[in-house]
Amino acid sequence: MGRRLGDPVLAGALAGAAALRLWGLGAQSLWFDEFSTQQATTGSLLDAAHHIARREGIAPPYFFVMWAWSQAFGRGAVSLRLVSVAAGVATVPIAYAVVGAVGGSRRAARLAAVLVAVNPMLIWYSQEARPYSLLAFAGGLSVLAWARVRQVPAGDGDRTRRALLWWGLAAAGALAVHYFAIFLVAAEAAALVPGRSWRAVAKAAIPVAVVGVAMAPVAWIQSRQSGNRTWMRDFTLASRVREAARTALVGPSVPDGRLWWPAAVALVVAAALLVTVAPPATRAAAAWMAGLGAAAVVVPVVLALAGVDIVLGRYLMAGTVPLTVAVALGLAAPVPRMVVGAAAAAGLVAVSLVAVVAVDRDPDLQRAGWRQVAAAEAAAPGRGLLVLNRGGLMSEPLRAYAPGIRRLDAGDRVTVDRIDVLGITADRRPCNFLVGRTCGLVFLGFPLPPDVAAHFGAPERIRVGAFTIDRYRADRPVTVTPGGLLTGVAPDDAATWRLR
Repeated sequence: MGRRLGDPVLAGALAGAAALRLWGLGAQSLWFDEFSTQQATTGSLLDAAHHIARREGIAPPYFFVMWAWSQAFGRGAVSLRLVSVAAGVATVPIAYAVVGAVGGSRRAARLAAVLVAVNPMLIWYSQEARPYSLLAFAGGLSVLAWARVRQVPAGDGDRTRRALLWWGLAAAGALAVHYFAIFLVAAEAAALVPGRSWRAVAKAAIPVAVVGVAMAPVAWIQSRQSGNRTWMRDFTLASRVREAARTALVGPSVPDGRLWWPAAVALVVAAALLVTVAPPATRAAAAWMAGLGAAAVVVPVVLALAGVDIVLGRYLMAGTVPLTVAVALGLAAPVPRMVVGAAAAAGLVAVSLVAVVAVDRDPDLQRAGWRQVAAAEAAAPGRGLLVLNRGGLMSEPLRAYAPGIRRLDAGDRVTVDRIDVLGITADRRPCNFLVGRTCGLVFLGFPLPPDVAAHFGAPERIRVGAFTIDRYRADRPVTVTPGGLLTGVAPDDAATWRLR
C-alpha cells in the first residue's frame, strides 16, 4: 500500500468514514450490551475478570483493553465507543490494501475503501461499545497478512518466513478479539498450505494456538453460563441468518424493508461481471476473497445446523473485509465505459448513505433511549415507580443514567403517589430484535390491577422518544408491592425501579 497512501480517493474515504462514525456518537443511549461493557470497566481488573466469566460470551482481551482505556478516558458512552470508531476508520485502508495485495486494480481498491467507509453495518458497530468493529478490522488485517504471504515468490524462504510470522500474529490478534475469528483464520491456514511446507504454516500458527489455549478456560466457564446463549433460542436460526444477510447489506436498523433489494442487485451484478468479463487473475482473486469470507460465515451456520448453535450476525463480521473486496473486484471489472459496474456501485453507496442518514435522523431507528427515560423520571414530581412488565432485564442501562435508581424485589413495600408504566410506540417498519432498538423490546404496557387502580386516576400518556409512559397519579400516598403490580408475570422477567 506504500505508494498509494497519497491516493486522494483513499484520503476522502478515510475522512468520510471518520465523519460518519463520529456523527452523533454520543446521541444514542447505551443499550444493554454496551452497559455490560461499561460494567466490566467498573472496579478492579479482577472485578472485570469475574464479570467476563459470569456475564459475557466474548473473548476477554477486548474487555481488558476497555478497562485500561476507561482508566484514562472515562466510562461515558462517547469514550467507550471511540475504540470502535478508531477500528472502523482503520478498516478502510485495510480493505484498500487487501485489493492491492491480491493484484486488484486501483479502481477496485478505491471502491473497496468507499464501500467500507459507508457500510451501514460497519458504521452502526463503529458506534457501539462492543468488539464487533474491532472484529471486522482484525479479520481484514489477517486477510491482508495472508495475501502478502501469497505475494512472496516461491523459493524465497526468508521472505516467506517473515510474511508467515506477520500472518500468525495478525491471525492471533483476530482470535483474541472474538472466538468466531477462528473460522476465518482456519480457512486462511488451510489456503496457505498448498505450495508451502505445512510445517512452516503450522509454526506460523503457534501464536494462534497460544491465544486459543490461553482463552480456553474462560471460554469453557462462559459456556457453562446458560444465560449467555439460551436467549438465542427465542429466535430461529433461519431468522438470525436472514438478519445477518440483511444487516450486511443495509445495516442492523432499516428505515424501509425494500432498501436491501437494490443492495442485493448490486451483489448479483458484481458476481455476473466476475463470471463474464473479469480477467482470470481478477476472477481468481475474487474467488479467494469470497471463499475466505464464506468460511467465516457459512461454517458457523453449518455447525449450528449440527447442534452447536451460537450464531448471531455480528459474530460473523470477521468476513466483512474479504467479502467487500470480492464485491469491489467485481464491480470494478473492466467493461465498456464501466457503466454497469459503476451504476451498481453508485446504487450500493446511495442505499448505504440513505440507511445511515435515516438512522441518525430518526430516534425510532436507534438504540433504546434510556437516557431520556431516566431524565423524564427524574423530572417527574412526587415519589414514584417505573414499572416494566416484560423484558425487564433490558432496562438495566437505566443505572448508567440514574445513579440513585434501585430495582425492587417483588415483595418490597414502598409508598408512592405515582406509578409509571413503560411501553413502546408501534412502528410498522422492519425491526431488528437483536441490536437494542426500542421496537425490539417487549414492554407492552398494562393497566394497573383493579385494587391498585382504585387509588389512582386515569393515566396520562407521555411520549419519550420511542417509548411511552402511562403515568398514574394518586391524591395521597399509597403503599404497594411490585408483586402486586405485576400479577401473572414471572419476577425475573419484570422490573420495577425506584428513582428516589
